[in-house]
Amino acid sequence: MKFKRVLAMAVTAVMTCSLLAGCGSSKTGAGSSESADSAGSGTEQNAAAADTGSGEKTNLKFYIWSDEENYISKVVEQYNAQSDSVHVEMISIANDSYDDKLKVMMAAGDEADIVDIRGLAQVTQYRDTGSLMDLTDLVKNSELDISKYGAMWDSSYPDGQIFALPTRTTCWMLFYNPDLLEEAGVEMPEQLTWTEYAEMAKKLTKGDGPDKQWGGYWVDWHTQFMATQQGVYVNADDVSAVQESLEMLNQLYNVDKTHMSLGEMKATDTQYLADFENKRAALMPQGEWMINMLLNDISAGKTDVNWEIAPMPIPDGVEPGTTWGQFQFAGITSTTKHPEESFDFLKYLCGPEGAAIYASTGMVHAYTDEGAEAAYKEAVGKDSVSVIFNAKKVQESPASSNFDQILNIYKENSELYLLGEKTIEETMDNFLKQREELMNK
Repeated sequence: MKFKRVLAMAVTAVMTCSLLAGCGSSKTGAGSSESADSAGSGTEQNAAAADTGSGEKTNLKFYIWSDEENYISKVVEQYNAQSDSVHVEMISIANDSYDDKLKVMMAAGDEADIVDIRGLAQVTQYRDTGSLMDLTDLVKNSELDISKYGAMWDSSYPDGQIFALPTRTTCWMLFYNPDLLEEAGVEMPEQLTWTEYAEMAKKLTKGDGPDKQWGGYWVDWHTQFMATQQGVYVNADDVSAVQESLEMLNQLYNVDKTHMSLGEMKATDTQYLADFENKRAALMPQGEWMINMLLNDISAGKTDVNWEIAPMPIPDGVEPGTTWGQFQFAGITSTTKHPEESFDFLKYLCGPEGAAIYASTGMVHAYTDEGAEAAYKEAVGKDSVSVIFNAKKVQESPASSNFDQILNIYKENSELYLLGEKTIEETMDNFLKQREELMNK
């Protein structure tokens, strides 16, 4: 099979290189804000590659956010090495600046040919503004097997129109330190409920001050988690499951005190990866990008932490293995002067060749077949990563152009609750009122 052949070659080639920093927090990414805080600095950073590799080739400008440098740079390098007619110039922009700068570029019809897009909501926004090229016919007439993108593909494009292709897929799961569980006499079951998770965290919490061991650690990136696992989003009519999620998180943060509170996380500017690697947290719900980050730091000798993964805990009555995730995308701008060349690279990035390179760096590509799990296990060295491939993922966000605005309103209100400044009733009332005001504009 083509994927297996490509994968074997890529694993051999890429794993001989040292792993750089992975994806996740902007403070731990491969390309730091200092090294790529503007499109200009990214261009300078990659100028040498364009000068030495282009010749008579068509040069394509590909904009990414800096956390993606580790693995995307390897795809770009291998594509450029095998292409006789196209050279891709990768331009990295700092994570915190990327979304704002991309909006400006897309609105201005800048010189970008291909762009990295964080999620479905942004794809929908750029589709609605006419900033992305319609790829529907190109994809249908290509050799890409879109069934390899899995169940989330259909919910990404329910009307059948394609405006971007998935690069990697996120998948949330439960990371844990088996040594800390063994010390506490706790065993990880095949599947936890959130109630069971909360009880386990109590057993794993001990100590005070700098010697404190947290039973669990939850970064407040996705506080509506139980709702998402039930297919309920913050734009739904009935948001009772959203409220239940907040109340569970408040219990972990402020009632049981088994997780570092949101207030302490903000006050100390703590680093979730460092706390897990320093064995200060026994359990940590996180995304698959943390695998890449752990592999990097272990390879660099920064930590010797023992880690495994288990399925994400679930609400009562929800199917075992249910979690959430989303695609990261890449799309072609509607203003590109090189649509055919851009699509040739997009197929490489988002197809079996890109999947092989991603797997070799410990990242999960959106394009998978029966060879992907085995190759990923080999690259990572953990059988427990089967959790990723067996997960029943619910889209983290729906295909709605105003969803990000609603989500921001929710986040602002939920933070006040988790910091103890508002009651849950005040929080939900304010959120629903502000959401209605937005919808009526």
